[in-house]
Amino acid sequence: MALRDALGLDIATVETNAVLGSALAEALDVAWLPAIYVDANRLTLAGVNALLEGATFAYQEGALRALQPKRSDHFAAPAWADFRPAVSKIEAVTRIAALTNSSPEWLGPGSKEHKSVLVNLGASLLPSLDQSGLSKTQLAAAIAEGLDAPWSDDFISTGETIRLNGLNAILAGAERRLGRLGSSYAAGLTPEGEGVALVDALWQKMLTEKEERWDGRKKIEWLRDEGTRQENQMEWPGFYFEYRGRDVLNSTFRPNPHPLRVKYGHTVFDYSLNHVWDLKSHTAERERPGYATVMRGDDEVQLNDASAVRACVDEQGLGFIVLTGRAVSDEDGEFKRWHDEFKGKPSRPSLSGKSRARKAAFLPLAVEAFWISNTAALDAGVLSGALKAVPQGRQSSGAARPDKFHMRLEPARRIMSVASRASRLGS
Repeated sequence: MALRDALGLDIATVETNAVLGSALAEALDVAWLPAIYVDANRLTLAGVNALLEGATFAYQEGALRALQPKRSDHFAAPAWADFRPAVSKIEAVTRIAALTNSSPEWLGPGSKEHKSVLVNLGASLLPSLDQSGLSKTQLAAAIAEGLDAPWSDDFISTGETIRLNGLNAILAGAERRLGRLGSSYAAGLTPEGEGVALVDALWQKMLTEKEERWDGRKKIEWLRDEGTRQENQMEWPGFYFEYRGRDVLNSTFRPNPHPLRVKYGHTVFDYSLNHVWDLKSHTAERERPGYATVMRGDDEVQLNDASAVRACVDEQGLGFIVLTGRAVSDEDGEFKRWHDEFKGKPSRPSLSGKSRARKAAFLPLAVEAFWISNTAALDAGVLSGALKAVPQGRQSSGAARPDKFHMRLEPARRIMSVASRASRLGS
């Protein structure tokens, strides 16, 4: 129904999902295949994913209108009508920090906000407020009072934790005090601040220290169940990080009402908020269980089509969020046998004639954000050895592939890094 309203369609709520899906597909210019996309009066997963793909392109083209978010009773007064609540705590603290150009904020263990976000806000907007001796929740209540924002015991929980509705109350009060209530919050995010927020969101949802190594079978089944069509790929960790990562970011941050261009030629970059980002994975280490050894890999990450990267960087800058990890080799071949059976056919021989060892599991070690601000920065990266355009081998059909940029992590960390989180799991 939300997609119906965003498209401005007049479809009665009593209509079945099959009827609604067909109408949405027509509005989104999606080829609708009832035999595949409909089961009785319900949509299949393939049907939902077809609509999702069409809606994604419509959003990127600015064809979806913004809907009014649901708001709590605390913000029902007309004075708060323009407020756009954060949809997650990391979005809330990122927006609060951006209002006063404070340092980017992380969330602590258990997605707990740091007191620093309140200390910095209070010092900037309420300099006469005496913060000495105040606990985090007491400081939050004092700031809300100073900003004439709603406050309630419902906004806090045990363990000196402020709930999302409490952070939204402070955010709303601060935006109103600065005359920015209802403004596009993403416009205030620098690439550095945005990189920190995206890395932290991925860390909290996908890469926490409690996360066990990724089991190849389970992640490949997830890729199948989500309709990604990438479940047959050998490099399943990268595809899982890309698709699951986009899910995490899209659910954690409210979309920019003015979507950025993400398609250049045949290349579509993965995500945008106020800046464009692409998600990559890299095998930094390889574990061989049969030998009880861990071998270091190289530090070179394959990026995207070189011409697409240059075009995006020249127009608006471009960032890369890189997951590095340890691959667990399929020493006994059991994973390959399972994957061939899962696919229903053996893998196609490589053009080199050499068979690469499969990754049976993957242990995330770090997630980092790198930013290339403009063409001069890209050229500087090339001169420093952090970036290079690399010719690609031919496709299985024999057709030539365009060059791709590769990034060497060690020099890139010195000149392009804006955020990183690392796990102790691999130590």
